[in-house]
Parts: sequence; C-alpha cells; structure tokens
Amino acid sequence: MSSRNLHYIVHPALGGLDTTKAPALLEANQLVTAENIEYFTSGSRRKRPGTSRYNSSTIAAATTVTSLGDFWRYGTSTTPTQKFVATAGTQIYKDDGDGVWDSIKTGWGANTSNVSFMLGGGYVVWFNGVDAAQKWNQTTVSDLTAAADTYSGGIYHQRRGWYWPVASNPSTVRYSAASDITDVTGGDTGNLVFDEDDGDKVIGISTTWRGDIFVFKGPQFGSVHHLTGTTPSTYARERLFSGAPCVAHQGIITSPNDIFWASRYGFHSLLATDKFGDVEEAFISRPVQRIFNELNRDRLPFSRGFYHPTRNLVGWAVPEGGQQENTVLFAYNFLLGLWAVWRFTGFIIAAIMTGLDPGGAGAGSPRLYIGGYDGFVREGDKTALTDD
Repeated sequence: MSSRNLHYIVHPALGGLDTTKAPALLEANQLVTAENIEYFTSGSRRKRPGTSRYNSSTIAAATTVTSLGDFWRYGTSTTPTQKFVATAGTQIYKDDGDGVWDSIKTGWGANTSNVSFMLGGGYVVWFNGVDAAQKWNQTTVSDLTAAADTYSGGIYHQRRGWYWPVASNPSTVRYSAASDITDVTGGDTGNLVFDEDDGDKVIGISTTWRGDIFVFKGPQFGSVHHLTGTTPSTYARERLFSGAPCVAHQGIITSPNDIFWASRYGFHSLLATDKFGDVEEAFISRPVQRIFNELNRDRLPFSRGFYHPTRNLVGWAVPEGGQQENTVLFAYNFLLGLWAVWRFTGFIIAAIMTGLDPGGAGAGSPRLYIGGYDGFVREGDKTALTDD
C-alpha cells in the first residue's frame, strides 16, 4: 500500500551572492542580494557584527580621517608599546588606547589627501604625495629624510624602506640603506626601474610575502612585477603579467596565503601554485561584477582595503557611481570564495584597518577600525548588531 506521506528535503543555504545571472537562472541557494551579511566557515549566513564610536568626541569638526594604523614598538625593551595612529585633516594623531586622539603634527596633509603609511625600522612613516614624508618613533615627529623627500607610498622589506614614485621617473622605486630607512643616498642605497615609459607608473607594492615583494603598476594598462633577491647585487625583476591595472596602494592586501588588489576592472588575487611553483593571477570578482562596473572609477585611487584574519575576510571600501566617498564595502570570504556587500548606517568609510584591541574585554583581539569623513573612528566586530 502506497504511503500518502511525502519526503521533503531541505538543503542548507550555502551559496553566495551572484549578480552576473538573471535571478531565474541562479541555483536555489544563491543570493540576488547579500547586504550586511557574513558567512560562517560552513557557508551558512549571519548578519555582520555592529560598530560603535571609538572616540566619543570628534577629532575635529568636518575632518576626514585619511589613514589608520596600529603601531607597536619594542625599542630596547622586551615589552612593546602600542599606539594607534591616524591622519585627519591637516594633522597627524596618536592614540594611547584610551579613545582620545592627541595631535603630534600640524600643517601636514588635508581632508582631500590620499594618505598611506609604512610600519618598520622603529617608525611609522606617512606619505601623501605632496608634503614631505613624516616619521614617528613614538617620541618625535620629523621629516623622513634630510632632503624632505616627497613620496606617495612606502613599504618595509629586508630592513630597508622602499619608496615611490621618484619624481624624475614614476616607474622607479627607491630603496634605503639596510637598517636605516632614512638614508636614501648612501652607498647601500639605490633605485630600481620597472618598465619605464610604458604608459603607467608605480602605484603600490605588497608587503613581504614569502620572502619577496610584488610591484604593481597602473592605472591605465597595468602590470605586476616580482622582485627577488636579498641584496642590491642580487635583486632581480620579473614582469609576471599585464592587464589588471592597480588603482591604489591602499587597495593592495597582503595576507599569509595570498595577495589581493583592486584594479579598474575588478578584484584580483595572486595564487601560489604547487603545480608549477610560480605565481599566477586570478580574477575573483566575477560574482559581483555588475555592482563593480557601476562604481565611480575616477575615485578608485581612494579605495581602501583590509584583511581580517579571524573572520576569513578581505574587503575593499569603494565609491559607488556618482559618489565621491567610499559608500560601499565589498566583503570577500577568501576561504569559501563568497561575497557580500556592506553599507554602514550613520557614517561612510574614509579609512579602515584591522588592529589589535588595546583594552577592555576584547584586548589583544583583531578588530576592524573605520575612520569616517566626520572626525570619528568606529570600532567593529561588535555583538550588538547596530551601527554607531
């Protein structure tokens, strides 16, 4: 005798956002919209954590927070000192972990500055491409070099500072003496040229990844160059590929297992391949390409990226079409290859970092910190699922 009971199987919803297909063509577990969500390791979904103000009083009214950093220094002690650092408006600030930003430099930068920074050699160094690069060792702020050189960016690699661009040739990267990031003219210093006069300039460099660094050019045609070697006499350059023009040094994200970056065409990654032992490029933003294609490309140089180790996330804050500010954040779970789109209530992202919480119940835990266009910094990863 046949049963009148029907078996109904419910499969877990483990798919992610896909904007490239018509909704009727999507798999049953894929999403047409994935706003303000995250994915568990299993692929299940949850609402992203909330945010709250880190500084209760504004740094300064109508001031844009143009960069954020987490600066640790040991010096001659076995106990490190942690300082949050920021640039906002025309000043440089530090925070002692108390939510109060103290000015340490005035007359540097502007609300419209495209600021980046470097950590290494006992300093944090700030660059904006207009003013002389500034260094701070948690005691004194001063010009990076005696010549008050102007650079757009820098990284710390092999105990050297690596700076770009050089005014006489925007395809040039300058490296300092070993163990002295302030010396760029001595006998142990030099310049490396990456395909000069190819229609592009050096946009940014990854931090050290598996012993080497990668130089990104753009913003017109794009190329990625692999720099190997440990001394000036052994440095070697190899052009890996072209066609993915990097748009922002702050959009280059170096994680332990991969390097990601934003181009004028989408989001990309470098994947180390065991099969050939080399590095190849992968285009990872196909599922969100429709949304990406609607961004304001003129403002992509101000995009900002982050890596969050405990949430398996990388992400980019970017400007939507017609916007001058980073109104949307693309969040990518790199373990699952799944995307979501975040929009925050009450503020817009001008700067972003993952820093170690300096105090409270979450002390020492990695946490998102977001600088706004309004003089406030927000801390993320909050269990209360609201913003600000």
